[in-house]
Amino acid sequence: MFIEALTDRFHCLIAAAFAGLCTVTPALAAERVVLHPSQDNTLYETAMDTMEEQFELSNGAGNFIFSGRTGFDAGFKRRRAVLQFDLQAALPAGAEVLAAQLTLYQSKAAPGSPPANMGLYRVLQAWGEAGSKGIGAEGQGNFAEAGDVTWHHRLYPDELWDTAGGHFANQASATVIVGELLQDYSWQCTEELLADILYWQDNPAQNFGWIVVGGEEAGQSAHRFNSRENSNTQQRPRLELLYRLPGELFEDGFEATLSCAQGE
Repeated sequence: MFIEALTDRFHCLIAAAFAGLCTVTPALAAERVVLHPSQDNTLYETAMDTMEEQFELSNGAGNFIFSGRTGFDAGFKRRRAVLQFDLQAALPAGAEVLAAQLTLYQSKAAPGSPPANMGLYRVLQAWGEAGSKGIGAEGQGNFAEAGDVTWHHRLYPDELWDTAGGHFANQASATVIVGELLQDYSWQCTEELLADILYWQDNPAQNFGWIVVGGEEAGQSAHRFNSRENSNTQQRPRLELLYRLPGELFEDGFEATLSCAQGE
């Protein structure tokens, strides 16, 4: 993973300098922190509620989140996972984030589903996680409760999205190809992903997290990931950050910050 590679690079610089193997001296000391979501949920594509009947679904308290498109039996409906992380609670004051990486564990994939190019997009409006919980494998969610996010509502039942299906940035901050294997999938650090983190640090009131969109071109392409409520704590979503604090630089002339925005 990029963050591990970046950390190893720092260690290598330090070891090489003290061993006299090169003229490069250590540039900075870095800290690493792993965050789990403060909330996560799934947008299930449905009709909007009417006065007579509720259609809108959610899965705020569920063990899983979903992205992609269902198959014929479920009506070829789209699913989009949303996740939010509390940076203010996790990072010390003045921390400068150098690299970031999001990892989700896929616990189920539709049989025969093609590899899906899953994009991570910055969400532009607040949304919620309440007490709804899907039955069984949770692929169909359950009726939304007050404060849940749905396909039409960012905060059910009163606050609508500006755009049904979630209001988010046009450009993906990072992408990853998700296949059938049940394993971790990581959105590696990019300049855009790091920019999201830095923007949220400067504007915490605008931190609405990311939405995972992809695999919607064809049916039978839904992917299930473990949520923050999943009983397997090792397979919950995690955001890994590499950062430094003010003053954590050696006076060696190499003070320029190394980050994923500058490449590996």
